[in-house]
Amino acid sequence: MILHFGQFLVARGLVSKEDVYEALTEQRRKQVPIGKLALLNRMLSVHQVHEILDAQLSSDKKFGEMAVELGFLQPEEVERLLQMQRQSRPPLGEILVAMGKLSRSDLEPALADFQRERGE
Repeated sequence: MILHFGQFLVARGLVSKEDVYEALTEQRRKQVPIGKLALLNRMLSVHQVHEILDAQLSSDKKFGEMAVELGFLQPEEVERLLQMQRQSRPPLGEILVAMGKLSRSDLEPALADFQRERGE
C-alpha cells in the first residue's frame, strides 16, 4: 500500500491528521485556478473564462469539462493546464513547516524516508 506524504507523516507521529487536513486546505487555497492559468498562457480570453464560469452555475461540471463542452479547449489542453496547476501547489511539507506544525529538521529526513520507501 502506497501512502500519501501526509499519511506517512501521521503514521510516523510527526503531525496529526488535523494538521494534514489544515495543510491540504491551505495547499488548495494557494493553488492557481486553471482559468487563471489559461488566461496567463493565452489559451482562453477573459470573455471565454466568464462564459465557462457562467455555464458552471447551472452545472456540476468542472471548469475544464465545461471549457471542452463549450469548444474553448481540447481535452489535451485541459490536461496540460491541470499539470501546470499541480506544479503551482506548494509542497505539503513546506506548508506544514510554515504553519509551525513540523520542523524543517523533521521534514527533510521524513521526506527522504518517504521517497526511499516509494522507490523514488
